[in-house]
Amino acid sequence: MTAASHPNAPDSPVRLDDWATAREAFRSRDLRQGLYDEAGLLMHDVIVNLHGDAHRSRRRLENRLFRRDTFLWYEHRVIPETIAEMAGEALATGHGDLLALARRTMIKLACVIAGLDIVDSEFESVFALMSRLAMASTAFHATTDRDRLRADGLNALAEVDERFIQPAIARRSALVSAHRRGDLPLDHLPRDVLTTLLLNQDALELPGDVVIREVAYFPWVGSHSTSNAFVHAMHHLFDWCAANPADRATLLGDPFRLQRFVHESLRLHPASPETHRIAEADMTLGGRSIAVGQRVVIDMVKANRDPSVWGHNAEAFVPGRVLPEDASPWGLTFGHGIHACLGMELAGGVAAEGRTDASTHLFGAITTMARFLLEHGARPDPENSYRLDESTVRMVYSTYPVLLDPST
Repeated sequence: MTAASHPNAPDSPVRLDDWATAREAFRSRDLRQGLYDEAGLLMHDVIVNLHGDAHRSRRRLENRLFRRDTFLWYEHRVIPETIAEMAGEALATGHGDLLALARRTMIKLACVIAGLDIVDSEFESVFALMSRLAMASTAFHATTDRDRLRADGLNALAEVDERFIQPAIARRSALVSAHRRGDLPLDHLPRDVLTTLLLNQDALELPGDVVIREVAYFPWVGSHSTSNAFVHAMHHLFDWCAANPADRATLLGDPFRLQRFVHESLRLHPASPETHRIAEADMTLGGRSIAVGQRVVIDMVKANRDPSVWGHNAEAFVPGRVLPEDASPWGLTFGHGIHACLGMELAGGVAAEGRTDASTHLFGAITTMARFLLEHGARPDPENSYRLDESTVRMVYSTYPVLLDPST
């Protein structure tokens, strides 16, 4: 019997909305992930849903790939080239959509990280499939038919597996075999999740279906959460520059300041408005008793706006605000502790405080994309307003039209 099915578990969840107790909950080893239970088989045994020894083993392994030097390579080479490619038509016509640009950029990057070899003619198919998987994975917050979303997600996963994952497994298995024979040095192998899993298959003993779900997970979660965060950041930047026109040039000349704007936006707009945990044992949290099997709901929005940490103006967008030493500028948006987001530094970079060398600093994909769009004159399209996505209770955009300067 699992904790989630414990017959004596209270029906009512414990809700946490202050920063200190929320952070304590993230650190607790007696709370397992519960947000994606409604995603069902789509996310069974994916790293974000693992707990205890299984989670530690998988995370320790994949941390070898998610290293800062690898992220710097992505940031200096892959992301600028990819967003320039994806923005080509928008720059030629002078108008585009922020959400589409970001999602296409991040899906292409995330497919490289996952280990999917996507040629240009296949990209639109991959884009559509990953959109379906993202919707199914967040069925908990959907305002539409959740059963239909889950079923469609499984169909999309089957297609991704047949068309992209199985060919990638065949190619990488051959490379791994060559390495084990001594014919190929380790540093000549692809630096991606799939290769990492195949190299360590004997130690992990992962069933084939788990490998499929793990590899598919990275493109949909990385691309959609990061692109939504990017659009929120750009919205704040547009508002700020409209009120402070001279700051646009200043932000372009100071990437550290631009990153502080991104981090403040991340704090105000966590990917999920709340996250859920399930108690694996009777415990006490923030002075409150929690029974085994009881659901714990962490209100991410309120925790990230706790006045005891962020001050009397915690609801406001104030980039570069002074923080306590133990608080991150993005709050708890990337989680904390054992389940902190693996791609945190890829998306948001590292905190800029005290750093002066931009050539070695990791700014993150959101700041890198924001700088590119600002350099090319991005501004809201006055004739086509943005729209929010009404298919989810998450505060995300469905479209955000912008004008660009084709001459830059």
